[in-house]
Amino acid sequence: MQVTIATLEALRTGFKRDFQNGLTKATPQYEAFSTPVTSTTKLETYGFLGDFPIFREWIGEKRIKSMEEKAYQLINRDFEVTRGIHKNKIRDDNLGLYGPLVNGWGDSSGQLKDRLAFEALKDGHVRPCYDGQNYFDTDHPVGNGVVSNMSGDNSRDPWYLIDASQALKPILLQTRQEPTFDMIVDPQSDHVFKTGEFLMGAEARAAAGYTFWQLAHRCTGPINEANYVAACQAMESITDDEGEPLGIKPTHIIVGKSNKSAARNLFKKMNLAGGESNIYFEDVVILEARRLP
Repeated sequence: MQVTIATLEALRTGFKRDFQNGLTKATPQYEAFSTPVTSTTKLETYGFLGDFPIFREWIGEKRIKSMEEKAYQLINRDFEVTRGIHKNKIRDDNLGLYGPLVNGWGDSSGQLKDRLAFEALKDGHVRPCYDGQNYFDTDHPVGNGVVSNMSGDNSRDPWYLIDASQALKPILLQTRQEPTFDMIVDPQSDHVFKTGEFLMGAEARAAAGYTFWQLAHRCTGPINEANYVAACQAMESITDDEGEPLGIKPTHIIVGKSNKSAARNLFKKMNLAGGESNIYFEDVVILEARRLP
């Protein structure tokens, strides 16, 4: 095979197709608990998160509560994968493994949003949200007191209750650049002259953070009736700073491999061992996360 611009353009077109085919193979799970936003700069500032949206009765003058700008910022992260193809491989038509390789890049790129969303969820107890506390914390300030959105005795891998029925979901998934593939096709480029390699690769820019902590609860105890009821009550009793109930109700439970059997036992069995009806049957949707332990 001759190394010409036409040959290289044809390779780039084929590899782009392989990359896109890989992208379509991904079966992401993040949509269930994440709110996607488009980013236009290196970082985005979300000032509106200081006030949970609630519609109040209008009596007398409007109660004007300015949105408290906490300057919650989310900085985009850069992701890339790069590989060189030596010109002699092109001349020898020895390219059989490169198509599957690029296809795998596409598959991995298609899972990037899942990686970021679950990473944010998993690290929520050590990463801050808009109020300066960690997203999962025992002392979120509310009115004159504090509220916790975590529980458990650390005897189990964490599981999470979330309310995905609100306009904003718990995880904020910010995208600056969708995964894109490209390849150098200039035989006169400095890199080709020095190394004989034509570089190809993919890039993306994105980040994941948090919206309202009130929408999620982290538990490290067993998945059983007592812990589930306690977590639900903790979420459903949350109010705003004036004592107005926020109307939070868990819709999903997110579990990893170690907790999925317990979740199925509590929420998928219509009847208990004694034959009586299971009042928690399908009380929430189970999301069995591939990226959680």
